[in-house]
Amino acid sequence: MIGGIRHIPQRVQRLTMPMWGSLFWALLPKARHAAASNLDHVLGSASPLQRSLRTRQLFLNYSQMMADTYAVHLGRPLELDVTSLGRHHLLDAAAEGKGVIAATGHIGMWQVGPFLAEWRSLPRFYMAMAEEPNPLVQQYEERFRGRFNVIYTTSSPFSVLKLAQVLREGSIVGMQMDRHLGGHTHQLKFCGHDAWFPTGPAVLARSTGAPLVPSFFVVEPPQPGDKRRRITHLLDAAITVPQTRDRAADIAEATEKLVAAYQRVVSRYPTQWYQFYDFFLPPAAPAASESLAASRESQTAGSRS
Repeated sequence: MIGGIRHIPQRVQRLTMPMWGSLFWALLPKARHAAASNLDHVLGSASPLQRSLRTRQLFLNYSQMMADTYAVHLGRPLELDVTSLGRHHLLDAAAEGKGVIAATGHIGMWQVGPFLAEWRSLPRFYMAMAEEPNPLVQQYEERFRGRFNVIYTTSSPFSVLKLAQVLREGSIVGMQMDRHLGGHTHQLKFCGHDAWFPTGPAVLARSTGAPLVPSFFVVEPPQPGDKRRRITHLLDAAITVPQTRDRAADIAEATEKLVAAYQRVVSRYPTQWYQFYDFFLPPAAPAASESLAASRESQTAGSRS
């Protein structure tokens, strides 16, 4: 795969994506069924043929996104035209000097976002990421993440202090807002159905004063005459988390605003929404030791605010 991405012209690569997307669509039934169920929640029920077609399109889009991601890691320039909508939200938030939390999700070209930010001369960009559960996958990925400024949030209890530090330096921190990994979550309606979202971005924003800016990179449908793919960077209005005496309400309010922005993008680009598990399944209750640790972290964040 890496050899092909490194040497084969990108336009030729794109011609093969229907084959690769269909192959993984066929070989991964569990992921296929989960993605189809998620799309049913967003788009409504459909005939078996329609479900297969839209799920296959999602796998095709994901294959292309991954090829683009590794191409960037390998230093190959992408044939893209990038347009930002709402970039002033990010610039205005950065001008406050408290850093910015760019809240994103598993949609579109989220993995290429840091490089697009670099190209546009924004402040230094960090990514808050969970380590891969498989150590071999983690080792493989680290071959390509040297160009990233990555802060692993699951490897050390002090990672939140590192995130707070780089925000104080005026940096941008990219955080996922749609994958709960055992921490605190907030239940909300998403596309008309119950879903659970991590409160980590809002907790960090409240404790540091850094504004939250919803940030998503999506691929636009091709138009006649297009020679390059068109990418839109969608940025929503900054969210400042209040610091009232009701900490839980402050975090819930900010999380609800983030999710509302995310829902608008998912509803518009559903086959670029890369969730290969049941997104609407309630999270498992954390173990007692994890709950105690999360409680202590929340109290620490509250005292800093």
